Amino acid sequence: MVNDHQKTLAFNSGEAGDHHFHQWLSKKPKGWLHIMHGMAEHGARYADLARFLNQQGFVVTAGDHRGHGLTGIAADSLYHVADNNGWNQMIDDQWQLIEHLASQHDLPLVILGHSMGSFMATHFCQRYARELATKNLRGLILSGSNYDAPGAFKVVAGLAKIERFRLGGRNISNLLEGLSFGAFNRAFKPNRTEKDWLSRDHRVVDTYLADPMCGGAISTQSWYDFLNGLAQMFAPKALAQIDKELPVYLFAGELDPVGKQGKGVEKFQQVLQRVGVQRVDLKLYAQGRHEMINETNRTEVYTDILQWLQARL
Repeated sequence: MVNDHQKTLAFNSGEAGDHHFHQWLSKKPKGWLHIMHGMAEHGARYADLARFLNQQGFVVTAGDHRGHGLTGIAADSLYHVADNNGWNQMIDDQWQLIEHLASQHDLPLVILGHSMGSFMATHFCQRYARELATKNLRGLILSGSNYDAPGAFKVVAGLAKIERFRLGGRNISNLLEGLSFGAFNRAFKPNRTEKDWLSRDHRVVDTYLADPMCGGAISTQSWYDFLNGLAQMFAPKALAQIDKELPVYLFAGELDPVGKQGKGVEKFQQVLQRVGVQRVDLKLYAQGRHEMINETNRTEVYTDILQWLQARL
C-alpha cells in the first residue's frame, strides 16, 4: 500500500480553518506531482495513481479543497466552499500548500488538475505564473476539462445568483444540479446509477456513491463562485498570463459530457495554442467517460501520464 501521510496546514488567508492534505512518498524521488481534485470528491481518491507513480520515483500530493473531503468535514462545511469568494480562496490555498510542500524538497513539479481541479490548476498557473517560476514547474496536466466562452459562464452564474437569492447561499439548488450533473448522466441512458457518466467501471461508480465525501450537491454560493471563476480564467487576457513555455497535456474520454464529447477539450487546446502556449498535447480515449484515471483502461492512462512526466524531466 502507498504510505498516505494525512496532514493539516492552517489557512493563511480567507475563512479560517485547516487544509487537510495527502502525501504519498517515494523512496528515491526524482519528481513531484501535485493533484487538484474535482468537485464533490477528495484527494484520497487518487491513491491508486499515487501508488503507481511512487514506484516510478514520483512524490504525489493532493489537498482536500475547502468544502471537500476532510477539510470540509473538519470545518462542518462539506459541499459548501465558503460564504463568499470561495473560488479565489481555493486558488490561493493551493499556492500556500505548494509553498509549504516545496520547502521540504527541491523536486521538479508538475501539476495535475481533474475536472473542476483542471480549471483551478489553469487559473492557478495564470495567477501565480511569476511565483511558480521559482518552484521548478515543468508541466501542467488537465484531465476531464473543457472550454467555453466567458460569456456562457456569466449567463449561468446569473442563474446561480438568482438561486442563491431564492434559496440561500448555503443551500442547494435542484435546478443547478439538474442542469449540470443530471444532464451529464442522461447522456448514458438507460442508467444503472445517477453517476454512470463518471466511468464504465461499476466498482468505481459504486464506491463513489457509497462515499459520504463524494457526490453531494454543492451550495448555491459555491456554484456562483465557481462559475464566476470560470468566466475570469477563460477571459483572453487571463489565458494570456500562462507561461508560454509551460508544457500542457490535456486528456479526456471521448464520451465525457463535461468536455462535450471531446469537442470542448479540442477547443481548449486550440485556445491555448492561440494565446501562444508552445506545447499543448492532447489525447482522447475511445469510449472513455469522465474519470479516465478511474476508467476500465486506467493502466493505459497511468502509463501515458508517466511517459509525459518522464519527458518533462
